[in-house]
Amino acid sequence: MQDREKKRGRKYSQPPEWWKPKRIPMDNDASQIATLEGRSLSRLGHGRQVAAVLVFLLLLSACQNPQFPPLSEGELVPINGTELFVRTLGQGDPVIVVHGGPVLEHGYLFKHLQPLAEAVHLIYYDQRLSGRSSPDVDSSEVTMANFVEDIEAIRRHFGLRRIHLMGHSWGGLIAMNYAITHGKELQSLILMNSMPASWEVWQEENKRLAALADPADAEDMNRVLSSEAYARKEVSAFEELYRISFRAQFYDRRLVDSLSFYIAPDLDERRIKFGALMPELVNFDIHEELSSVTAPTLILYGAAELAASLSGQRLRLSIPDSKLIIIPNSGHFPFVEMPGAFQTTVLSFLKANGI
Repeated sequence: MQDREKKRGRKYSQPPEWWKPKRIPMDNDASQIATLEGRSLSRLGHGRQVAAVLVFLLLLSACQNPQFPPLSEGELVPINGTELFVRTLGQGDPVIVVHGGPVLEHGYLFKHLQPLAEAVHLIYYDQRLSGRSSPDVDSSEVTMANFVEDIEAIRRHFGLRRIHLMGHSWGGLIAMNYAITHGKELQSLILMNSMPASWEVWQEENKRLAALADPADAEDMNRVLSSEAYARKEVSAFEELYRISFRAQFYDRRLVDSLSFYIAPDLDERRIKFGALMPELVNFDIHEELSSVTAPTLILYGAAELAASLSGQRLRLSIPDSKLIIIPNSGHFPFVEMPGAFQTTVLSFLKANGI
């Protein structure tokens, strides 16, 4: 095992994910999903996009969402040396859901994935140091290996034999590493708007986004950051910054308020602890290791994401039994903007792979 880890020498990075999508003249119709299996993505095109440099987690440290379901709807489960908040929904074959972030939580996915629970057993959890999970994690235990082993511990906790694994954004990287390490336990893999699998691809994506930054978003952020409300750390200021930062990730910016997050009161302390992972988040590349993944894999991106053409095609070429699906009229959150197309695509894939 030690030789295997040494050979990998894996390091990881979480890219900034702010962009301004180009509108694509397509109807909200699942039948119009663009499927790309080795074909060029160039014809999709991308309009003016934005890289608004913002530390999102810092901005949200004072935001609370009173509509988030209460703690009683889930439970804290002893997992891999800490306690993780776990919540389940539905019956059928198990699908473990790995949220984005890092240091966010599963709430923004919960209601949007809920229709899938009519066919499968959704298992949501908040990652270590995240959401309603315990903040009591030693810095030495904040490693990519532990993020991966947390999923494996959840599988064992529920007595599951093989699982379907669904990761969004940052969670996509964790899910890919699980697929590399625990492939025998994996029935299928779904990567939703995943971050890149290498530092090189991340750098290229970041470079293009930075070159296409939207001055209007930067001006709005500066206005809030220089306001008295922000100086007093008022919730309204943080909420406005939240909306500004995430609206650029939508094809239709008006839908940003459809996302619901629970923000832990001690988020700043959790962020500091998460910093222990930073030495691993540099100069990584797991594309070669992804060639060992044998599970059928669905790779999803919104057509308005720059990552669709950069990360998506590389992932499709790296994972042997994979399919890349581009969902029109959507950005980083296709399950919000194109729920019908998203659900049809995911359910079709799951039904073809064992449910």
